[in-house]
Amino acid sequence: MKYSRFLLIFIALYSSVAMAKPLYIEITGGQNIGIPIAVAPFSSVVPNDPIERAVEVENISAIIKNDLQNSGHFKTLSVANDANLPRSSVDVKPGFWKNYGAENLLIGSIIPKGNGVYDVSFQLIDIYQDKKPPLLNVRFHNRTPAQFRALAHFISDMIFKKLTGVRGFFSTRIAYITVERFKNETVHTLTVADADGYNDKPVVSANYPLMSPRWSPDGKKIAFVSFRGGRSSINAVSLDTGKIEMLTRFPGINGAPAWSPDGKKLALVLSKDGAPKLYVLDLISRDLRQLTSGGAIDTEPFWHPDGQSILFTSNRGGKPQIYRVLLQTSEVTRVTFNGNYNVTPSLTPDGKQLIMLHQSEKGAYNIAVQDLSSGKLKIITKANLDESPTLAPNGMMVLYGTRETDQNVLGAVTLDGKFRMRLPVQDGNVKEPAWSPFLVEG
Repeated sequence: MKYSRFLLIFIALYSSVAMAKPLYIEITGGQNIGIPIAVAPFSSVVPNDPIERAVEVENISAIIKNDLQNSGHFKTLSVANDANLPRSSVDVKPGFWKNYGAENLLIGSIIPKGNGVYDVSFQLIDIYQDKKPPLLNVRFHNRTPAQFRALAHFISDMIFKKLTGVRGFFSTRIAYITVERFKNETVHTLTVADADGYNDKPVVSANYPLMSPRWSPDGKKIAFVSFRGGRSSINAVSLDTGKIEMLTRFPGINGAPAWSPDGKKLALVLSKDGAPKLYVLDLISRDLRQLTSGGAIDTEPFWHPDGQSILFTSNRGGKPQIYRVLLQTSEVTRVTFNGNYNVTPSLTPDGKQLIMLHQSEKGAYNIAVQDLSSGKLKIITKANLDESPTLAPNGMMVLYGTRETDQNVLGAVTLDGKFRMRLPVQDGNVKEPAWSPFLVEG
């Protein structure tokens, strides 16, 4: 069973069906943990259109509240919209908010400037430091309602960094594969959406399998595997133009693309000369270098953040485990020793923790985190058939595929395993997620 599952990395196309519909979020564990913060509805004065005003106000405050809650690091407190809400830090009554359970309070306003544009401002207030200026006091000028969602995510990023010391991931995006089966054909779609599942857009659609989406470090391209004409190839699609460039189409397997940290090279898996092996493709010169050799299956490359080595999965020791190859010397060392099945490696940005798919002693396939200095391993998910872990660019949350009853969904879990949520589509299945790099300055 274990070896057959390992071979599926190469030969199984798609045995389940995913509907190309928007994701939604269901929190499944740890909802009442984290930093307590009250998010008040933003005040607004929009003349002559109370319906539009309500939608605009709700959008910004609700998006921020959901962002913070779904990060797993905040306990967000609902606040009713009434005339007694503070409009600035000088109006805040610390005793009330302390009794309410808040340590921090977010207030804001949306002010019309004419011609369909608005100024949006907010203040982040430490309830226990009420005599001091707000932690954040920011105004954004000349924003349109169409920009409110992106602006809300950016505000969430600012709050997250201020209160945790780490960049937020709310302005990032995710890619994933969906498949929709019609009467006479099956349509496979590479889809991109905001990190919260909104603004989903198809990037590539085809009546043949697509798999293994991977973001370029600048967030402008996605590499993926296509099976057009029944043959595998590695391609890159520009998210600005939609143009697709074929990078490799050798005989046999062309799979598991992974961009180097500088975006100039691509690690990949080819079987053109026998067993699947790791190669590095120079995207400028198109020189191709073989990294690993032998009769074992080597796959799933992941670049170390320093760009000097690559982690990968191999059965060269008899069971699927994670190894590391140095680019300068091609020296290979084994990294994982806990259990008989560890695959799909990725690293936190500091290179200190390894995220992987691990088979437990009970036979379940779960997401696990290993401290590389101590070797200690911790399983952070609870399902039986997880797959394809991908790490947020700040290293604080893992997005992954999982199987629940008869449905493939996406799941997300904080690195400590304390907060979990699922991201299914309303009807059908979704799989193979890939988290983007940071896309805005932070």
